[in-house]
Amino acid sequence: MHWWVMEVWQSLLLKGNDSFNKLSLPLAEEYYHQAIECLEHEWHADIENSNLLMAWISVFHNLAVLYEELGQPKIAFRYLQIPHQRMTELSQQSQYSDDLKFVALRTLKITLMPLLAFSKKYPACDGCLSSLKKMEITVNASQPVMH
Repeated sequence: MHWWVMEVWQSLLLKGNDSFNKLSLPLAEEYYHQAIECLEHEWHADIENSNLLMAWISVFHNLAVLYEELGQPKIAFRYLQIPHQRMTELSQQSQYSDDLKFVALRTLKITLMPLLAFSKKYPACDGCLSSLKKMEITVNASQPVMH
């Protein structure tokens, strides 16, 4: 593939971002969902591709921002939780390569920070908040050291 050929998911993400910036939120939502569908298909075929992984996380975070903008914080929180839960699963499942588990473990911090920030803006239940705080301690303690 040539550098000037844009992936379908990239085009959908750009259209979603453009729609969001123009406050066409229902259209942005549709583009983001389509981008996730494309990314999941491509990522399933190339599970080791960290670029697809990061793009997938980004689109979920874009949806969280969109739902927050729509005044739907519970749905926004859910869209922050999905990639975090997936990274937790990837980092712990033995059928994946050590490289993928390493990337997932490092990415946990990327998925956790927005959850913590969001829970400060929109108070989460005590159990959820406690769980997030424990996860923060665990993630910070288990971050791989680069030599």
